Amino acid sequence: MTEDAWRGTLNQILYLANHAHELSDEDAAAFAERMIQHDFFPDGPAVYRAAIDAALGDPVLLGPEAVPQPHAEPAVREFLGRLAAALDARKPWAAPRYVMLDVSQWETFGQAKAIARIDWSTVRVGNFLRSMFRGVPVGERSLPVLVFRIGSGETLALIGSTEPGVHNVTLLQRDPGDPAAVIDHFREYTGFSEQDVTPL
Repeated sequence: MTEDAWRGTLNQILYLANHAHELSDEDAAAFAERMIQHDFFPDGPAVYRAAIDAALGDPVLLGPEAVPQPHAEPAVREFLGRLAAALDARKPWAAPRYVMLDVSQWETFGQAKAIARIDWSTVRVGNFLRSMFRGVPVGERSLPVLVFRIGSGETLALIGSTEPGVHNVTLLQRDPGDPAAVIDHFREYTGFSEQDVTPL
């Protein structure tokens, strides 16, 4: 891993570390679980584990490129060591429940069909899934979109409305398969309840 690569990846860890007051063992365990689930850490545990090794092997961890820290470098180094141990202790890493994909994948949804509706705002859905809708140009408007893959293998999208005052989100199925089964998988892997998701 090049220095530019590991420093950029390390900055994701440092950013979240700003919100951890003590950099405790509990924090290390929580970071490890979030990496395994791609929660805030989109690149997966192997990438972050490699970046930690590269960072700990460099004599200057908190250089000018680093996200500013309230923690001293020795404390950060110690925490990274405990985070590496927490990741190693969880091997083999479980597959994440869902993984957010780049919004460019929206281009593959040309033949997708709407299969369900969630009567939540895009902000609420984004907070629930710990992600952020991205705007896709549609005429003169921007369509809010999330594209993701769930643990059963289906690639799905959630789209919000471009109409002001409309607060619901539509689930789109891209690939072949029984829509009812896909909705069941969506609920299972994302945690939405049966009451939250209305089949169309």
